[in-house]
Amino acid sequence: MRYSVIAIALLAVGACKSKTSAPPGRAPEPVVAAKKSTGITTSGSLIREMHDRYSGKWYKTLSFDQTNTFYTSAGKEQKSQWVQRMQVPGRLRIDFLPLSSKSGMLIQNNRVMTFDNGKRVDSRRSIQPILTMTGDVYAIPPSITLRRLDSLGIDLEKFHEDRYDGRKVYVMGAEKGDLQSSQVWVDADKLLLLRFIQRDKRGDRVIITDTRVGDYKEIDGYDIAHLFTSYRDGKVFFKEQYTNVKVNEAIPPEFFDASRWSSVPASSP
Repeated sequence: MRYSVIAIALLAVGACKSKTSAPPGRAPEPVVAAKKSTGITTSGSLIREMHDRYSGKWYKTLSFDQTNTFYTSAGKEQKSQWVQRMQVPGRLRIDFLPLSSKSGMLIQNNRVMTFDNGKRVDSRRSIQPILTMTGDVYAIPPSITLRRLDSLGIDLEKFHEDRYDGRKVYVMGAEKGDLQSSQVWVDADKLLLLRFIQRDKRGDRVIITDTRVGDYKEIDGYDIAHLFTSYRDGKVFFKEQYTNVKVNEAIPPEFFDASRWSSVPASSP
C-alpha cells in the first residue's frame, strides 16, 4: 500500500471534447472547446461557465492505465502501475498491479475505501480536488463544486487573471504573485484545469503541493490529459502518466460495489 496515501491526494484525470463530426451534407458544428469565455470575473462565474459550457457534453466514463513515479528524498525513483476506471460524477476505481493482489482503492460519494488482498482496510471521507476540477465540475451543480472548493481551503473571494505556459488563465484562491495559498488555475479558452496548488499544515510544518496538468492528447474527439506532475519545495516528487485511454466505454456497476471488490474480475481496459 506504499502509494495509497499519495494517490488519495493526487488522483487526477481531465478531458474535454475538442471537435464534433457532422452527418454527410451538413456543416460541422462549432468546436465547443474553442468557445471564448465572457463575463468571468469571479470564482462563482468561472465555475458556472465551466459547468454550463460542457453540461451534457462531458464524457461519462474513462478507463486508462497509469504508470507512477515517486521520487524519494534520496533521489531514487520508485515505480508502480495502476488500472483505473472512472464514472462521472464521483466514481473512481483503482486496481494496483499485479491484479492478482486484489489491492486498490474505490472512491465514490466523497469517500475513499482502501483494499488490501481483497479486504477493505480503510474508509474515510475525503473530497478529491483534482477529480472535482477535471470531471465533476462539468456534471454537478456549480453550488456543490463551490462548497467543495471552500472546504478545501480555496478562498473564493480571491480571483485574478494570469499567464501560464503562454496561455491566459483564471486563478481562484490567491492574489497575483501568491503561490503559497491553495488555488486553482484554469485555461481561459478551453476551461480545463492546468494547475492545482494545495496548502496543508501538518503539525508545525506547512506543505505546498503544486500539481500541474499537461500533455493533452486527442482521444476520440476529446482532449485528454496524459501527464500530472506534482512538486514540493520546487522539486518533482510524484508523476502520473496515462496510456491505453478509452472514452465512454461501458463499465459494469459492480466495479464500483465495495461489497464485491474481490469478486469482480479486474482486468486492464
